Amino acid sequence: MKKARPEITYDQAKRGMYIDFEGTMKDPASFLGVFVVHDDGYEEFDQPVFERDLWPVVRSHEPDSKQTQGYEPREAYFFQTFCELHERAENESRKIFAYSTREINEILERLNELCLEEGRSPQLVKLEMEWWKNNLVNVLPYAKAWKKRHHPDVEFKKGPPGRSARHTLENFQKLIGYKVPKAFASGNSAKRIRYVRDMLNKHNGDYGKLTGTAKGKWTKGCIHNWHDCRGTRELMVVSCK
Repeated sequence: MKKARPEITYDQAKRGMYIDFEGTMKDPASFLGVFVVHDDGYEEFDQPVFERDLWPVVRSHEPDSKQTQGYEPREAYFFQTFCELHERAENESRKIFAYSTREINEILERLNELCLEEGRSPQLVKLEMEWWKNNLVNVLPYAKAWKKRHHPDVEFKKGPPGRSARHTLENFQKLIGYKVPKAFASGNSAKRIRYVRDMLNKHNGDYGKLTGTAKGKWTKGCIHNWHDCRGTRELMVVSCK
């Protein structure tokens, strides 16, 4: 039997915490975006970076002053980050949302690996995994239902080979009028991260050896992540009106 979507109110969508991973397909996610809008309209953004090979750029990089919105990377540890998000969600009575199933799959896989690799309490990890399975809300089914109600004649085109999905966040962003500047559009995130990682590894983590191109790719990758989080929130809010 297909699991029913839990009812989400407009207020819950507005107050929600929105998360989005960034990384290369074959590797664990490099970092996470966390986006929250407070009741007074203040937009809070955080970017915990889990990949240690990227920490040199996190510590030293200062983007162009015109591109600071959506740039908030910091060094972080995976297990601690998700325990803190769990605790905050409960303390502030906020739902946590992600665009698709990628986030929950990654969370469960990484938590299980950490249990084995770091010798964490299996019971503690199991409880954390259960909480995320029961509480992380997948936005995509709500977005599809909204599209069916309000735009039944709109048919999304398939993407290019390797990215052929129709119901992408990018397509929904365009449908609701959420504009993402071309420089921060989807499709290049993994390449940007790989480029910066490879250059840091080539120079033994020396940030000073990064080229302007690599620094620019890092900034764009982080701001792309902000747009993904922010755009997912806009989509969920629209879907719950």
